[in-house]
Amino acid sequence: MIALSLVAARVLGAAFQKPDWLFYVAFAWTAFTLAFVFASPLILLQLVVIWGCTAWLRPKDQVEPKTPSKLERLTEADPDWLRHFQNVCESPAEVAFLDAMVAAFDLKPVNGRLGGKGLTLDLQVPVPNYRLDFLVDGGLIVEVDGARWHSSPEAVARDAARDQTLSAAGYEILRLPAKTALYDPAQTIAQLRKARSIWLAKKARARALTPRKYVPLEPGEAKTATPGVLASIEGGLDRLNAGLDQVNERMRNFNEEYAERAREWAKEDEAQIQREIEEHEAKLQEKLDADPEFAAMYHKVARQFEDENL
Repeated sequence: MIALSLVAARVLGAAFQKPDWLFYVAFAWTAFTLAFVFASPLILLQLVVIWGCTAWLRPKDQVEPKTPSKLERLTEADPDWLRHFQNVCESPAEVAFLDAMVAAFDLKPVNGRLGGKGLTLDLQVPVPNYRLDFLVDGGLIVEVDGARWHSSPEAVARDAARDQTLSAAGYEILRLPAKTALYDPAQTIAQLRKARSIWLAKKARARALTPRKYVPLEPGEAKTATPGVLASIEGGLDRLNAGLDQVNERMRNFNEEYAERAREWAKEDEAQIQREIEEHEAKLQEKLDADPEFAAMYHKVARQFEDENL
């Protein structure tokens, strides 16, 4: 009777999306047992049956699928996708850096991040004890520092400790002054390209120089090694050294070639961004000339912002 009632509660609960019905029936049987079977020597056995069946029949914990965030749902087809990413930024300088990156690398939304031209960009990334302004390619941290919050001796020491911790965790850090991000997007992109090329070269060198796993010989195997085996090992070591020399030479050539390409990309980006800046300034100036009230408000806000970042 007990087992059948618990099974019925489990089946009906699943049918009506009421998984708690099973536990209600179990508690009801427990109350009945304590009230009417208290004097019976089988009370413990009955309680074991009640809760043993309940434990066996209870709905198993299920991991609910993660609901995509607002940024993860954005696609290139959304006309306001850039505005949503800009809203994640915490300062006008961060917005300016984001806009420069989108323009320079033709970034588009991809699963909550931005990607384009072989580069990925994440915003406000949480890591243990810190939150990163931007993360490029999963390993290059970009921090946009305003003078108001990062120029005091205490702030400098705090940033140095933070950089040391993140570097020890395998990250590369690029710190950009807020003024550079705001007023010189070409220089911003040039610094990013340079830091990224250096970081990629470090990664490539680390992979090339990573030693292969050494498998020790079993006891007695070293005694059976013949001169031919030893000669083969020596030859293998010689080939390994020669291969490492070739890798180093290729790395030097790669660094030089990549640096040259980076300079060309920087020039192209600088020209493109300069054209966009000039167009933006021309439109802004037209609006300022046409609306004196707006012009006065604009100059007032600009002076306040410059005073805060000095």
